[in-house]
Amino acid sequence: MEKIDEKKVFAGTRFDVHQMSIRGSDGKLYQREVLRHPGAVVLLPECDDGRLVLIRNRRLTVDQTLLELPAGTRDPDESPLETAARELIEETGFEAMRFDLVHEFFSAPGISDERMWLYRATGLREVGAQREAIEEIENEIADADQIRRWLAGGDVQDGKTLVGLYAWLAMQPPDPKPF
Repeated sequence: MEKIDEKKVFAGTRFDVHQMSIRGSDGKLYQREVLRHPGAVVLLPECDDGRLVLIRNRRLTVDQTLLELPAGTRDPDESPLETAARELIEETGFEAMRFDLVHEFFSAPGISDERMWLYRATGLREVGAQREAIEEIENEIADADQIRRWLAGGDVQDGKTLVGLYAWLAMQPPDPKPF
């Protein structure tokens, strides 16, 4: 497989769509559309008592309110860390004293180059949300047991949130409670 050509076919405000010409192993040319995205952050805002701040976010694209980790797209010339600090305040109303990079991953590499940076945010202080006019978001603060119930019950349907919550659970110390 070899990329022969790529051209922009749509310029959006948050991402562009490119058409890629690919030569397959059979020698034929194939066309594929790909999203070119500036990248985004996903946040694990952890309260001093160990609970996480999640959000219930109305998503018109799927006509549902989803349980999600706070997240957002990078602005031009903005570092992932700057995006993390901005999005945490915008979506949750908390600011953090510390951000630790947990993981980087591609959201959907079959169709997009969007890279996501997963940050753990600690030392939270409530400062008031600065949500966009087109956002319908409510905070949901939960402990590890509640998060495990949501995961086991299929209540979390957002991919970036699944990645983040499983990574966060993997970072937790072993449960000291006997069986």
